[in-house]
This record gives sequence, structure tokens and C-alpha cells, in this order.
Amino acid sequence: MLKLSINGVQRILSAHKFKRVSNYTTVAAKASEIPNSMVNYLVNSLGFSEEEALVTSSKVSTTFKSTENPNSVIDFFKISGFSQSQIKHLVSRGPKVLFCNVDKTLKPKIQVLQDLGFSKSDLPHVISFNPDICWRSLNDQIIPTLENLKSVFGDDNEVLINSVKKSPWLLEKGVVDVVSLLRNYGLSDDQIKLFALRKIRYLSIGTKSLEPTLIRVENLGIPRGSGMFFHGICAFCSISEASLDARERIYKSYGFNDEDVLTLARKNPYALMLSESKLRNGLDFFMKEAGYRPSEIASRPNVLTFSLEKRVIPRYRVWKGLKERGIQKVTNNKLKNINVSLIIACKSGSLDFLRSLSNHSKISVLIFIAITSK
Repeated sequence: MLKLSINGVQRILSAHKFKRVSNYTTVAAKASEIPNSMVNYLVNSLGFSEEEALVTSSKVSTTFKSTENPNSVIDFFKISGFSQSQIKHLVSRGPKVLFCNVDKTLKPKIQVLQDLGFSKSDLPHVISFNPDICWRSLNDQIIPTLENLKSVFGDDNEVLINSVKKSPWLLEKGVVDVVSLLRNYGLSDDQIKLFALRKIRYLSIGTKSLEPTLIRVENLGIPRGSGMFFHGICAFCSISEASLDARERIYKSYGFNDEDVLTLARKNPYALMLSESKLRNGLDFFMKEAGYRPSEIASRPNVLTFSLEKRVIPRYRVWKGLKERGIQKVTNNKLKNINVSLIIACKSGSLDFLRSLSNHSKISVLIFIAITSK
């Protein structure tokens, strides 16, 4: 174990203290360059502390020539439903807003959002989170972004509004590029909508971060535009390359070869997202207890995603118990041996599972006994 001497600890603490002092000195130095008019305005008009005002003022490179414009901005936001604290929060995040022209810049944007269906109570949250809406181009950026989102979410503005309220960054321009990229890779607007609802934060990661995931899915041999391509994107957006490598090593430690892993990933990409403990427990059961080979599991990887305790093991008891007893089922008034595989039995719905084993009342009792016995 690494040990530090007292002098060493003191040096670390001193360095930390020096860093804090240095940061404070830097802010103070910048603050000394800021005209007092803006600092005083923020303190007197919006209730900033002097320290908050100094930090906020340092985010802009100019100051007020008069208080007429910032006053009109504050009055406009109050009329639009913003509280004093919400205006303060907005200005602290984007003090540049105080320099915007109310009639030419702010009113048209607020009007567009209100026409879309955003209420007065919605706007403070959306704009405070993403204050650059206030100075971005309405015609070149905001409206195209909204039109793009409407094409994804359809005519249901409520879904769009709720999505933007949940993730205000959806109004950023980069989302348009991400949507265009997904379309280029064959995803339909319905799939993009579903992707947005399921993985909404991934719409903001940018095309440079998203495209490697799309390429990775395509390299598995999953064709663009297919339903499984969509699921591959959803799966691989949620897991790192290192985690994928770790899952692949686990599969190979159980005897899977490269082709088995590829087959498994193509049929169900989510099988590469399972936690290590769930994956190991599932492979232990199906390979060591039930006797399945890697290729058989790879061809039906859904079984690994099922709950062992709630689904797989209870059905395994029924399936194994009936097989061992040589129980037969009645089909079209003929007795037939039970030949349903365990994997198929696990995939079936509860009623289909029972029907696949037997429609005979006597055997249903045996099934019940097998399920409840330990």
C-alpha cells in the first residue's frame, strides 16, 4: 500500500490550497477588467450576490451602454411567465441574453414555441436549460430543427413538447444532423421516433460519436433498414467497447467461437448487454445443467435474457419432470410423446407453454406439481 509522509501530505494539501487560491486569483483578475455597471446591475436588478455577478459578467466581453435594453429583456420575460428566480437562472447561464433585442430576437422565438404548444410554465425550463435559443437564428436554426423534430414525432405535438421539456437540448442544431444520419442508414421515421423515446439522450451525442456505433452494427452483418439494425443501434449505444469485449471474452470462455458470437449478436444484440453475473448464470444453466451447445444458444439467444428464477427454472422443472416420467399428451385424439425443446418452451408465452406440453387435465395437475415442487 502506498504511504505518504506527513510532509508529503502537507505538500499535497498546500498544492490543493494553491490551486484554489490560483483559481480565485484568476477570477478576481478577470473581474477587475469588468466594468462595474454590469456587476452592479446584476446585483441590484436580479438579486445576484457580488461574487455571482462577477462570475456571470465574466462570461461576456462587453457591458451595458445603458440599462434600457436589459430592463426591456427582464420585463419581457416577466410578461412571458418567468419568475424573478427563473430570470436570474437564465441570465446566470447565458448573460448574453441581456443584450438581445426584444422585438426582433426574443418575441418571434417565444411566439414560435407558444404556437407549437409550449405553455408559459414550460418556457422557463426549456429556455433556461438552453439559453442559446435566445440568440440563435430563428429561420436558419430553430425552425429547421423544430420541423425536423416534427417529422420524427409526427403530428402529435404533445409527444414533441414532452420530449423537449424532458430534454431541452433537442432544440440544438446538432440533433438535425443526427436524425439525417439515422435516415441515411435506413431507419424509418417511426424507428427514429422510437429511438428518440427510448434513447433520447443519444440524439445529442453528435454524428461523430454516433456513426462509429452504426458502422459497428453494420459490420456484424445486420442489414441497414432492418428491424434488427435498429435494435443493434439501441443496444450498442448503451455499452462501451470495453464492456462489449468483456462480454465476448465470457462467451468464448464457455466455448463460443467467433461465428457463434456473430450469430448471437445478429439475432439479439441485447444478449451482449447482459450483466456479467446474469450472463454467466445463464450460460452455466443452459450449458452445464440443460446440456446445450454454444451454437444452439447462439441461434436462440433470447433465452439468456429471460429470468432464470421466474421463468426458465420453473419451466425446466416441468419439462424435465414430464420427460423423465415419459408423460404423453393428447393431440387430435392421439397420444404423442413430448418433444418440445426446453429453449422453445422457455420462449413460449405461459399459456402456449402449457398447451405445447399437454391439453390433458391429468397432465395439467402433474405440471402444477412439477412447478411447485422443489
